[in-house]
Amino acid sequence: MSYLMKRVMRLLKSRWGRYMTAGTMAILLGAMLSGCTFISDPKLLMKPPMMSTDKEKLYNIVQKETPAESKLIRPKDMSNTSMIRVEDLNGDGIREASVFYETPNEDVRIHGMILEEQEGSWVKKLTFDVPGNDLESFKVMDVTNDGNPDIVVGVSLQDQKALTAYSYKGGILEQVLGGLPYNQMIIDDMQGKSLDLNGDGKSDFVVVSINMNGFATIALYQYQEDSFKEMDRLVTDYTVKEIYNALGGEIAQDRVGIVLDANLDDRSSFTEIMYVKDDKLISAFKSPDQTYRDDKILSGDVNNDGIIEFGLKETPKGWEHYVFDSRMWFYTFYQWDGEDDKKFVSFQFRDDADLFHLNLKPEWYGKITIDTKSEKEKYIRFKMIKTDETVAEIKYFTFSQWDLEKGKSWKEITRTRDRVIASRVASSEAAKDALNKNFSAE
Repeated sequence: MSYLMKRVMRLLKSRWGRYMTAGTMAILLGAMLSGCTFISDPKLLMKPPMMSTDKEKLYNIVQKETPAESKLIRPKDMSNTSMIRVEDLNGDGIREASVFYETPNEDVRIHGMILEEQEGSWVKKLTFDVPGNDLESFKVMDVTNDGNPDIVVGVSLQDQKALTAYSYKGGILEQVLGGLPYNQMIIDDMQGKSLDLNGDGKSDFVVVSINMNGFATIALYQYQEDSFKEMDRLVTDYTVKEIYNALGGEIAQDRVGIVLDANLDDRSSFTEIMYVKDDKLISAFKSPDQTYRDDKILSGDVNNDGIIEFGLKETPKGWEHYVFDSRMWFYTFYQWDGEDDKKFVSFQFRDDADLFHLNLKPEWYGKITIDTKSEKEKYIRFKMIKTDETVAEIKYFTFSQWDLEKGKSWKEITRTRDRVIASRVASSEAAKDALNKNFSAE
């Protein structure tokens, strides 16, 4: 049980976990068999971070150094919402703190401040203005490839965003990148580490911009000879409504690249996977049709193997002739195989309201389905395709019904304002044997 809970905690702390809706909880059927109890609300796993004395002291000094009418701001980027970042920015062995604050009543709303650690306290070194309306992202990482971290900031400017980077050397702040427009940027991997997309040992990044006609421009940048150079640029031959998710990292075994999840319209979406070869951006798949789905699905490392997977929506056996909106679905996740195709990794069931995700063991793919007599938001039965054996059930209870059933064979998954959603595994010995062979209770 301890190993399983560690995996759940790693998932919740990952970028993939942070994208999950507040009511979503992944339930492992194998854990049900072992009798382990899961917390149905990820919020219950979170505790406010305890401030050390040093952090508290720094925070108080920052508050004193900012104007009275200002307020400290956090970036909107959910991968790192810390207000204050502490790093040695210039390699002199002395730590600096970077922070941003807002002055809503001034023409320039966003300002940055750098403080330096001196004799157990912190001293303000400088402030600087950042044109923009909102702080979208705030990263401290080496993008100039000099071995020292830079301050990388994304801000919103009217209908678009702009990327700016600063280097702090000798007590002076230098803007090394100014206002590069983007809709999405991929500058680090899912662990927050710099990306080396072309394999030359230097960090680089990708920005994506969408023009008024919906065509996306994808551009690769790297810092060379005291400035950022555009290494490659391509314009898609398809149009998109928006790119709602952008990731960098391993896209196949020992292959680094980027993953873009894009909406084609209000309903359908697809995933673009790209890598860099000879400083050129190359699509992993020949056609967007290979990753197309009639839903909005987030890519991510769903099985914690370090490789990014993309999701598809597939019809369970027996549901092929049902009206599209009446169907129940399996959500399947694939990796690029490093050549011309995709390979299956895992699958899950989700209800239409996305209140929960039921992770199914990969070995069951193609062996189980959902009974066509199941009713959405009422009762769902999972069964073996060959034998029709019931393996698991999901049921929606009113609170009064749940008061009569709780503590029996049903286990609560999550609850809404007026219902409890619960699951149970089959009681027959044959079904239990089948489950034990196919589900892990790690």
